[in-house]
Amino acid sequence: MFEDLAKRETASTGGQPHWRTDAVKPKVLIVDDDAAVTQQLFWTLCDEFEVTTANDLSSAIRRATIYEPDLVILDLHLPPAPDTPEVGLRILDYIKGHLPVAKVFVASAGAGIEAQKDCVRRGADAFLTKPLEVERLLELLRRAVAETRPDEL
Repeated sequence: MFEDLAKRETASTGGQPHWRTDAVKPKVLIVDDDAAVTQQLFWTLCDEFEVTTANDLSSAIRRATIYEPDLVILDLHLPPAPDTPEVGLRILDYIKGHLPVAKVFVASAGAGIEAQKDCVRRGADAFLTKPLEVERLLELLRRAVAETRPDEL
């Protein structure tokens, strides 16, 4: 019975199981209030990473606390104050204060050089401009995992 199930599961994925049995996927938290960005990143990352999303301050803090991500992709301009980087910076401070080993990649379209420097001072591991270059983001995420969990990828 289980062999039949395994055959069906691997037949739809070209002979490879769609789950990883050798290791737990690295956890990624995407924090962005733009549903299109969140959805694109989710589908881009979900094969290699365990992905969850948040779209504002309270959901980001709640999910970071419960989920304890290895990696965070963080937009700076979020509700309830989307015209300023204040909410994104508060989330960055929270994550670096409570999950200091988590790698945080800040992404923003409208941040000036001072906001970028402020993010780095607060512990951001990289600053990415929007629109995101997906291949570059994937490279950064894979490299971050390789540094922190070398046996994973």
